[in-house]
Amino acid sequence: MSITFKRTATAAITATLLTSVPAAHALGSSAPVNARDCVEANNVWVYVEYGADSEKSPEGGCATKFSTGFEALESAGFTPKYQDFSFGRALNGIDGVAPVYGETGTYWGYYTGTVATDHTVTYEYAPVGGDETTPAPGSVEAWVVGDGSNSPALTALPEATPESGSSENSSLFAVIAGILAVVGGAVAALYNGLITIPGVVLPKF
Repeated sequence: MSITFKRTATAAITATLLTSVPAAHALGSSAPVNARDCVEANNVWVYVEYGADSEKSPEGGCATKFSTGFEALESAGFTPKYQDFSFGRALNGIDGVAPVYGETGTYWGYYTGTVATDHTVTYEYAPVGGDETTPAPGSVEAWVVGDGSNSPALTALPEATPESGSSENSSLFAVIAGILAVVGGAVAALYNGLITIPGVVLPKF
């Protein structure tokens, strides 16, 4: 039995498959995408608050490399901007957000967080820069735009949900969704006459 695909049907099914699979996580499939999973795997969760003047919502990412605070920030998928001084590097911006203290009275505050057994987080203001710290496995690093008086809002690590669980589960769901999308597209194409199977006549409903 031969199946003849019309060009429009092939394009429609290909487009359906491509749009049903989400873009890969920037960290790769081996890094947990949930804060609790991240620290329980002895990685470091990096939490970023962009400040009241920014339209960006707080974000987090799992760092699998964290020999310094700056390495953790980059490993978690953020794009920092630094400025070199005689004493070392200083952080100027994250993902394009770069407050100017002389104009706004705000800057990037740096906090290190200890995670308790109940997954609550206790923060300390870091007395040194991100190049001089060594984050502990299973801890939280936080960067917050403010005047130094506002602690990070992430005070407890939420339990993983199906939407925010491991990237492995997300990949499995993506594959299943892609298969279902192709099957659904093929069935729709059959009924619309875009695919013809010699000798097969489909009933009309």
